[in-house]
Amino acid sequence: EDAFLKFVFFVVEKIHICLLKKLKNFNILTIGDFMKIKVILTGGTVGSEKVNGIVKNNKDSNIASIWKEKFNSNIDFDVVNLYSILSENIKTENIEMLFAELRKDYSDYKGIIITHGSDTLSYTSAFVSIFCKDYKIPVVLTGADKVLSDPSSNGYSNFTTSVELIMDNRVGVWTVFDSIFSADTVMEADYFSDKFRTGNSPLTVTKCSKNITFNNKVAIIKMYPFIDFSMVNFTDNIKACLLVGYHSGTADENAVDILLSKCKEKNIPLYLQGLNKESALYDSSNNLQEKGVSLVYNSTPEYAYATLMIKVNS
Repeated sequence: EDAFLKFVFFVVEKIHICLLKKLKNFNILTIGDFMKIKVILTGGTVGSEKVNGIVKNNKDSNIASIWKEKFNSNIDFDVVNLYSILSENIKTENIEMLFAELRKDYSDYKGIIITHGSDTLSYTSAFVSIFCKDYKIPVVLTGADKVLSDPSSNGYSNFTTSVELIMDNRVGVWTVFDSIFSADTVMEADYFSDKFRTGNSPLTVTKCSKNITFNNKVAIIKMYPFIDFSMVNFTDNIKACLLVGYHSGTADENAVDILLSKCKEKNIPLYLQGLNKESALYDSSNNLQEKGVSLVYNSTPEYAYATLMIKVNS
């Protein structure tokens, strides 16, 4: 029993020392240095609470203020609660609001943190990576897998990593969720582990107007066996169609013939995503290209979608 207690005290002391070192680092870097960070809250699990077992959005949640008190940091967080939604409910109007906030003058800031729900985090990351690609300060998107009141939530550790990226002046657009991802390569988390993945860096970067509005839309269709494209009908505001292919960048070319015909009827360009410049081109994909399908190389579905959404609205 005495040995066990000694072990417990040893572990607690080690944790205490690590926390003190962490706090010391935060405060050393803020003494004499300008450490003003913009925090843009948009809701998501990181801004929610659990009520009777159901995760519900809490518009009053503010991870920045909780984190600052929790770690006794003197970093100056300038917080704006831009909107408060569960991210599965995101609309183009929310992206427009976010872009409007990001258009502001941040010359007095060390960096920007955007808190976001995990369901569509990879999509917003792609949009922001294009919009903020020339920013001279770090821009970080992050969130949480569980509400902050849950001891196993990764919300605080994700926020800490986000702050550290800014303190280290890691200029770029990043997504932090257990790991650090370049925001233009992060891919949707899988259903079972909640782990995000990373894809290839895009070969080209789209230019985005700072005053863009998303009146036109892009349809996304994911390939699956026995797909029947005869059920697809495009509304008038669809200006491009993105077909997410299999992992080899392929699709059932006979089935896609029907989709391509529907696209041509409405003058909608059709794109096939999933190809890798370093890999061989399959006959089916080559045939589709010869019929008029545009092939998208080295791009995640999210980045391809964001690129097309910006293209059809520019």
